[in-house]
Amino acid sequence: MNLQNTHKDHMKIGRYQSWMEDGQLKLYCHEFGNSSGMYCSMSVEETKGLLELLSRNSTGINEALYVHENDAIAQSHFA
Repeated sequence: MNLQNTHKDHMKIGRYQSWMEDGQLKLYCHEFGNSSGMYCSMSVEETKGLLELLSRNSTGINEALYVHENDAIAQSHFA
């Protein structure tokens, strides 16, 4: 198995910085002006479970995104 120790491909998801490290999902959140932050690390098994959950529900996620985008377009027409 070929695992990289550190993966430099960070992605901002909402207020969270996320990246993969040794097959684990890492999340970090630190809001400006707040002295504390939140760090979360999922095990390889938890990361795989999350991936499977998201994959099984991709149709519903895409439908919700479509509705959200259409609502945003409709709101911009009234602004």
